[in-house]
Amino acid sequence: MGLFVRKYTIGDLLVVDSNRSEKANNSKVELVKVFHELKQEDLLSKIRALFNGKASVVAYYVIFKLKVTSDTGHSHIVFVKTNPDFDLEDWSNNKVQVYCDCADFKYRSAYKLNQHDSLFLTDSIKVALGAALTDTPKTKTATSPLCKHAVAALNWVVSNYSSLMKTI
Repeated sequence: MGLFVRKYTIGDLLVVDSNRSEKANNSKVELVKVFHELKQEDLLSKIRALFNGKASVVAYYVIFKLKVTSDTGHSHIVFVKTNPDFDLEDWSNNKVQVYCDCADFKYRSAYKLNQHDSLFLTDSIKVALGAALTDTPKTKTATSPLCKHAVAALNWVVSNYSSLMKTI
């Protein structure tokens, strides 16, 4: 991942093909848990702060754990990590990291999202994804960057965005 790679926003990732959108709309999404993460800034932010004369900043993120049951009846866990939005309405520009435990996500989405620092990662997710993090997907089929479960989860976050952000 390069220094000048742009992280995806929720709006970027919700530009999907009609087939995937329809399948996502037929899925049921349930909020399982909300996590809050405080993290020291990354190296690039520290360098910017050094040149700008600003103090070190602690980053704050909100992580939603969602259970998505697709139209086929299969359930998958999706994580959506984003910045808190105290304006309660700027979902389209909110930078995001996403992970789904389905095979489609692993083999089609993980690599590209990782290239844009938009893949939600933990140590156990790194193990689960294995080579999918570094190996280019084999399929040449052009599809949306997310699986239907992740699209459904992001749609749910957008639909509930204002109320979710009010609780932060």
